[in-house]
Amino acid sequence: MKTNAIDVRGQQMLELLAEGASARVVARKLGYSEGTTRVYLHNLYSAIGVRNKTEAVIWHLNRVRRQDSQPASVGPSEAAPSTASVAAVGATVGEMAVAEDLYTALGAMGTFLGPYGHLWEAALRLKGGRMDEKMVARRAQARLLWRALLKGEFAYGKMLFDEGIAERLAQQDAAAEGVLVACLLSMGGYSGAAARLSAQLGDKRRRSAPLSAREAALLRALHDTFERSADYGIGALQEIAGDSARAPLVKQAALVALFHAARARKDAERAQRAADALWTEAESARQQLEAMGVRPLTRESAVGRAARPATAEGSGARSKATVVR
Repeated sequence: MKTNAIDVRGQQMLELLAEGASARVVARKLGYSEGTTRVYLHNLYSAIGVRNKTEAVIWHLNRVRRQDSQPASVGPSEAAPSTASVAAVGATVGEMAVAEDLYTALGAMGTFLGPYGHLWEAALRLKGGRMDEKMVARRAQARLLWRALLKGEFAYGKMLFDEGIAERLAQQDAAAEGVLVACLLSMGGYSGAAARLSAQLGDKRRRSAPLSAREAALLRALHDTFERSADYGIGALQEIAGDSARAPLVKQAALVALFHAARARKDAERAQRAADALWTEAESARQQLEAMGVRPLTRESAVGRAARPATAEGSGARSKATVVR
């Protein structure tokens, strides 16, 4: 596939396609007629050397991934500050998160958190697995949801709900994605949509893998915190976030929720603690990767060396690799 530079309109189209938007939705979002949009999409596919929407999304995701692996090449509008830049202004991660947002404060460390992060990818490769087109698209959707959660872009969840994408996620047993959309809806105050999606996620008749007890507890705590403004909801979130036995995604989502709830209540100290706890979670995942023989956030990442025979010393650590969501 080509690596030609694309203009702003092409970039916007690729981002919308990666979010699952149809040509009609792209047209509405960008203010073009549907016919004109199809012409623009056709020209875009030709410019980047792909044949269809699926290949265009894969091309876009690969491009984003290359940019993420080389922070210096990322444009100013997309780059997240490094740890060094945080330290340079004398602010802690928690302080920067309150001043800006979680996504900015965590920077590249945010890629160790949430669904389908670095730890999941490394574990998949160490086990000899490969991502097909469907998995690439699913991962992209999940990572977009996680980014929206960190940034506090709750309206993104409402858009997915209005377009029917959230319901499809619930029907397709996409547990992580469905839970994240439900989190966005609850935190954004879209109570009706949140209740409907939560019911769909927990419907055992419609899903072969309904919500786990821990996921259901998270959604109840979010409802109490953001929709009922109940203090006991905060307490429930703190309990979930502090339980080491919780699934990583549930625990991390609870920490994100605590941050947003505290920030909305102007409780800067509690918000900072939640942000710092997320950084600790990310650092723990980074250390697990190193124990697996992977050196993340380096130009010479060892992920590609997973096929090499493990030494006697390293085989024990690698055998513990599990796919996390």
